Amino acid sequence: MPTKLVDAVKVNEIFVHLNENSDNSTLYSALSRGVEVDILGVTLSPGYRIVRVDNRLTDRLSQNHFELALINDVSEDVAYYNRVMIQPDTFLNCRPVTQVLVWRTQKPKHRKELHDLAGTIFLSYLLEKYDVIVSDMNQTHDGMSFWQARMYDALQYGLKVYAYDMVTCELKEIKNDDDVGRYEQWLWGDPDHYQNRLAIISKLKLPVQ
Repeated sequence: MPTKLVDAVKVNEIFVHLNENSDNSTLYSALSRGVEVDILGVTLSPGYRIVRVDNRLTDRLSQNHFELALINDVSEDVAYYNRVMIQPDTFLNCRPVTQVLVWRTQKPKHRKELHDLAGTIFLSYLLEKYDVIVSDMNQTHDGMSFWQARMYDALQYGLKVYAYDMVTCELKEIKNDDDVGRYEQWLWGDPDHYQNRLAIISKLKLPVQ
């Protein structure tokens, strides 16, 4: 049976303090030297940048990963943070990425920049660069809602959408909006199986031949 990509307790340990100024400032300092990223469809106000840092070893989550963040160089803080893991899969014959740690501030001053940012980064950056994105095994209500929205988007854009069981290698194609609702309980509802089951959005037909 596959192991969790990231334990939910570790997620909480990492992000529980990001709303505190000192911890947020520390993360800003660590990420501000990252490579600036331009993303199609994202126009930022002066002072904001999206940056990427690869394989920074700062905690127990040291698997092959990169970090994306929306930072403000005037207030010197982080408004949005995304830890992305690269997780090879031999059956799918590809190296899909997984958003395992996603956080954004609730401070009103950043709301304009954050509007639709998470979805745009998902489709216009991660999917464009890596072709295949799989959901994380750590279920949250917000995470499920985010993924369902992206699945509807993907179908509208003509992308491939799947439900996948990593243990049995069962791969079910989701072909229309009704299928998204039909597979909701298969993907997220069954406590005996959900950690093995992932939603997938792909530019490629899977498994890759």
